Amino acid sequence: MSEDWWETPGNPYAPAQPKTHAATAPPVPAVTHPTDEDDLCRPYATPELMALEAASAALVRLDTGLAASSAAVSAGWVNRMAIEEAAASARLNGILVDTADLRLLAWDSLDRAPDPDLAQALPIYDLVRRLAARHPRHLYTPLRLAALDRTRQTKAAGFSLWNGVGDDVDAEERWLVLQSALAPDVLARFRSAPALIGAAAFLAHWHRTRADRTAGAALGRLLAAWWPARQGLVPARRRGVDDVSLEGSDTIASPTHPAFVGGPVLMPSVGFLGHAMEYRPDRDEGWLPAFLNAAIRSLTRGEILLRRLRLAEARLADALRPKRSTSRGPQVAAFLLAQPVVTSGRLAQALDMSGTAARTLLDGLRRDRVVLEISGRDAYRAYMVE
Repeated sequence: MSEDWWETPGNPYAPAQPKTHAATAPPVPAVTHPTDEDDLCRPYATPELMALEAASAALVRLDTGLAASSAAVSAGWVNRMAIEEAAASARLNGILVDTADLRLLAWDSLDRAPDPDLAQALPIYDLVRRLAARHPRHLYTPLRLAALDRTRQTKAAGFSLWNGVGDDVDAEERWLVLQSALAPDVLARFRSAPALIGAAAFLAHWHRTRADRTAGAALGRLLAAWWPARQGLVPARRRGVDDVSLEGSDTIASPTHPAFVGGPVLMPSVGFLGHAMEYRPDRDEGWLPAFLNAAIRSLTRGEILLRRLRLAEARLADALRPKRSTSRGPQVAAFLLAQPVVTSGRLAQALDMSGTAARTLLDGLRRDRVVLEISGRDAYRAYMVE
């Protein structure tokens, strides 16, 4: 791969280049006509194109699976993957956190004071949730991002869109860098490429313009996650989940967060778990295959989670089969699927049940191994379905 993979001669996704003098033009390779036997045995594409094909197919396959799933499963998938993306993104920022601890903290079920790393990872989770709630066409201009930051600061004290940015970065410097990173001519150039190649190029450009230092590396990864929907490879929004309660982190003033009707299907940070040394968007050499392979790993994880949630949906439907017309079994099943963490108090409040009834129901599901107790406590227990 050349020093600048985007400008590689012969790259079919690069913009048209001006014609050069015949003496400097590369020689045209001779066209060979292999036999049928040779054609079956020889590779049909470069490793980068093979990875692109596999990642694009996995992305569309996962999005189709989410669209075909119930509203509760789709909402639960996005809620759970948002936690995993936040934990993985924090790791890429040098913040070592455990996904299980972040899940409990974000859903107000941690029974201890968070350590400093965990406290730093919680704003990243809020950042993932808030950007997942937006439409991608509202994210790729400096004005839109600045307006989003001002709006969110008024609703949630202490939240900033520019997560992980040093105190020495002033607003004027950030504005100039964002204008360079989100220049319309640059984005138009990336839109001429396949969606995942455009996402890789965007993230490389985000680091090349030093926007990761002035606006945040986590923000750049989330914008790259939205890029396939921005280009139309997958829809930006799926059907609504009006009948599913989507309670969010207590760090947000409004506890109801019914925005996970869609959201990015690609979670790039998850794909770099265990491969952090490959996360070098500042280097042209090897970045494209590293990003595509990470996308494949992330989408594979997403497909596994989707299959588990569908299996859990079937088990919950069997365990909570309505015995009378007024039974709340279907509502309980939808709530358990949509929420990453469930407590008896949360369940009782959402479905207008008594606390005793909610505790009895959850304990029975735990004994039947339909839900998993994750807090390790004898009282004020927390459960999850996966």
